[in-house]
Amino acid sequence: MYWKTIALVIMLTCVPISIVSFINWHVGNQYLIRQYQQNNEQLLKDTARRVDEQFSQLVQYASHMMSNPVLKPSLADTNFVDQFEKTQELSDTLYFIENGDPLVDQAYLYVAKQNKIMQPMLGLRTLDDPADAAAWSKIMSSDQSIFWTNGLPRPFNKGKSTHAIVMKLPFNSQQSYGALVLYVNPAKVNLSANSEQVAFVLDGEDTLVGQSDASKQYPEVMPSILEKLTETTRSYDTQLHFQLPLKNDKLLVSALSFEKMGGIWTFVSGTPSSAITAPTGPYRHVVIVYWIGSLCVALALSWFASNRMYRPIRKIVDLFKEGKPEPAPENNELKYIEEKWKQYRSVNETLQSSLNQSIPKVREALINQFVTGQAAHLTEAEIIEKLQALQLDLAEHRFFIVVCRLHSLTLNRGQLTAKDVQLLTYAAVNLLHEMSERIGSYVHTIDFMDGSFAVIVCVPAASAASGDNLKRPLMQLGGDMLNTLRDVLGMPATIAVSGPAGAWRDVPYLLEQAKRSLSYRSFTSDSQLLEAEAVMEKAKVEVEFPFELEQEFTHTLNLGLEKEAEDILIRFVEALQKDGAPEWVVHQGLMRLKNSLFRSMLQSNHNPYAIYDGIKLQEELEALRDANACIQWFRANVIRPYIEVLNRSYHPSMKGIVDQIMETIHENYMADLSLETFAMEAGVSVSQLSKAFRQMTGSNYIDYLTTIKMSHCKKLLVSTDMKISDVARAVGYQPPYFNRMFKKLEGMTPGQYRDQFNPTLQDQKKA
Repeated sequence: MYWKTIALVIMLTCVPISIVSFINWHVGNQYLIRQYQQNNEQLLKDTARRVDEQFSQLVQYASHMMSNPVLKPSLADTNFVDQFEKTQELSDTLYFIENGDPLVDQAYLYVAKQNKIMQPMLGLRTLDDPADAAAWSKIMSSDQSIFWTNGLPRPFNKGKSTHAIVMKLPFNSQQSYGALVLYVNPAKVNLSANSEQVAFVLDGEDTLVGQSDASKQYPEVMPSILEKLTETTRSYDTQLHFQLPLKNDKLLVSALSFEKMGGIWTFVSGTPSSAITAPTGPYRHVVIVYWIGSLCVALALSWFASNRMYRPIRKIVDLFKEGKPEPAPENNELKYIEEKWKQYRSVNETLQSSLNQSIPKVREALINQFVTGQAAHLTEAEIIEKLQALQLDLAEHRFFIVVCRLHSLTLNRGQLTAKDVQLLTYAAVNLLHEMSERIGSYVHTIDFMDGSFAVIVCVPAASAASGDNLKRPLMQLGGDMLNTLRDVLGMPATIAVSGPAGAWRDVPYLLEQAKRSLSYRSFTSDSQLLEAEAVMEKAKVEVEFPFELEQEFTHTLNLGLEKEAEDILIRFVEALQKDGAPEWVVHQGLMRLKNSLFRSMLQSNHNPYAIYDGIKLQEELEALRDANACIQWFRANVIRPYIEVLNRSYHPSMKGIVDQIMETIHENYMADLSLETFAMEAGVSVSQLSKAFRQMTGSNYIDYLTTIKMSHCKKLLVSTDMKISDVARAVGYQPPYFNRMFKKLEGMTPGQYRDQFNPTLQDQKKA
């Protein structure tokens, strides 16, 4: 153990030092290379520009020389032997041209008609070699007056470079008698390269025009450079950066293209990485010295630490002795620890057994905490890991939710105590839990303590090839659950099935979706099975709310007509249930009806919150699962208390007066009726009559009269073809006032109202 430990300590101590040292050295070299490449970009552009300028000056110089009067078209037929002076003048001119620009190596005058060339050193000669004659004759077939060539050999076996600028004579003439050819000296191309920098100039055909001295040391890189350049489509100012392997090194290459003499030329510059990182040589020695020193210190510390490793063993022995001195054989502490460990292991197994018994409760508590949103900060992996620690592996599982709401508590089952309710709910939870285990590898139940509970079903992904294949047996299971609850416990229920979900984090969403879908059950039957996803997709139902019945109910109830109000309530609920609307529509409609009644009560100077004594009407209404139960509840808890208040507040004589006024308004709405006239006839004050009228009708006298008149106007507009002015006069209004009032109340003019709601006009438009 001692030697293994010391080896481990050395490794843990020295390896990080070695890694850090290597990284520092490597990162430093890479930083130098990046800095060099960034600085080299501007140098590359400057050098390429200088090369471009060199050849541009050469072209300008050649163009200038072509305009020399000596090079006139009559040279095509000149007898150079007889006209010695002219021949000497031409030779001197060519000599002057050769020495006029540093790039010019040799200057040749070619006379195509005589198949002769002239050069200061060679003199005037005839191209006797057929190959030379053909090559020189070919340059006259070019369409360009001045162009670059790299394949024109020098005649009479004069080696050297074949790069040349060809200028047909005379310049820009349809008939050329010859050409002035200037061969370029590659050694004179100024590449501005240091002793270690590789530099090349390539013409438009990627032929080497010039190179630095260092380039000659690496002849093997030229094919690789040409291959890289061929792979890239180059244009003016195209830049390339790449690396090429060298022997024990690598070449950092940069290339820049520029346009010259009708082609894309390329300047290539490269530097060995060893030349760039050469300044780091001393630093490398420092790193090595640092590494060796650190290693020596690590070895010393490791040896010191290993000698002290016996102390923990002695401490363990002392702990086992529990403070009591016990003789232990020398050098046999590990055997003593083993014996003590066996004793403690027995105790640990007993504790582990107790822990295993508590794990299910802890697991259920964690699941309940998660589905209620208290552990939403945990990731999917963290949740799975925590559940695995609690002996529940939910990896590669699909999850379904079954939410059940029992309706037995709202039915007439006799007097049920709190204990009876608890027992019935407990029995229902156990039934659904056992039935869910048919398809799930793990089932978790949650009791919401309000007559509803949920079952989380976990199905292995292997047995649930797809969610759609599993939904059918799951829906069948939901139907069996409903039948079992009804037949065994006599409890109707609504069950909502939601899922599947592939991630445990989606379970709270499925649970909420299933709970929300319960409110979309209809009143068609006691027990219902809902597929949550399908129900929520159809959640945006369009319900035609019976506004007229709402107004009629409020008006009737304000008059104290209990029986008539109950009949209107029944018709109101039937209208809400039209086309099988879900139960929440009925609940919300009745709550709106209650709020409308409250508003009318406030207008009549009645305090609804004092009348109903703070009863939680909304909670009681939402607990009802039957339309008749809702009607009975509304009748007993909303209508009857208000009727009792009205009966106490209405004066019998005042009620008769208001009834008479309302009857008169309905019969003579077109006459000029005023509240003052009615008050005078009844012998009461205007304020007293106005207050009684508002209490019984829920609105003031003017609004009520205007509503009656406008109602008759709308009937005349829809059912007759009377003029709008005649309609206004028929109800006692002047046409301008009628138009303003109608638009204010209805949001449109009388004519627009007739166009929109007159069936005859609509049929005509359709026709």
